[in-house]
Amino acid sequence: MVAKVISKVLVAIALMALFSCSDSKVQITTKDNFEIVDLPDGSTAYLNNNSSIEFDEKFEQREVRQTGEVFFTVTKGSSPFVVKTDQGEIKVLGTKFNVNSNSDDLEVEVEEGTVELKVNKFINKIEKGQKAFSKKSKNAIETGKANFKHKKWINQLNKDLKKFGKELNKGSKQIEKESKKFGKEVKKEFLKFKKKHE
Repeated sequence: MVAKVISKVLVAIALMALFSCSDSKVQITTKDNFEIVDLPDGSTAYLNNNSSIEFDEKFEQREVRQTGEVFFTVTKGSSPFVVKTDQGEIKVLGTKFNVNSNSDDLEVEVEEGTVELKVNKFINKIEKGQKAFSKKSKNAIETGKANFKHKKWINQLNKDLKKFGKELNKGSKQIEKESKKFGKEVKKEFLKFKKKHE
C-alpha cells in the first residue's frame, strides 16, 4: 500500500518537473485514467479517458488544443479563452463547459456562463443548460438541451481523488510510525555505542 502511494507521489513530482522543464508547448494525454490540469491562468481542465490537451507554456494567448472529452472551468481574464478542436473552436471569457470532440463530431455543453462556438462559417452562442453539436458530414451547428453526461466521469474522478487522499494520509501515517520506530532504534544503538566507547 505504501509503495503504491509513494509511486503516485513520484508520478506527481515527475509531472511537475515536466511542466517546469518543457519547451514552449505542454501536452497532457490520458489513456485509461483521468487527469486534472491547472492551467497557467488559473483555469482548470479535467481530462476524461483517452483525451488530450496542448497549450503554450507561457499561455499568453489562453488557447488550448483538445482531443477527446475535457471539462473546463475558466477564470475570467482580459483576453478570451479559446479551445480549438479538429471541428471548430469555442471562445469564452469565464465559465464552466464540457467539450467532447473527435475527427467527425463536436459537442459542447455549458454548465455556467456563455460560450461562442465557431464551426467553419457558422457561429452560435450557447448559454447555461444548452448544448451545441456539429457533425462534419452536416456542416452546421445544432442546439438543444444539455444532459451533462460528463458529470458521471467528473464524479468518478472526485471519488478517485478522495480515495487517493485517504491512501496518501494512511501511507504518511505509516511512514511516520516507521520513521519514529527507526529513530528509536538508531538512538538505542547510538547509546550502546556511546557506552562502549566511554
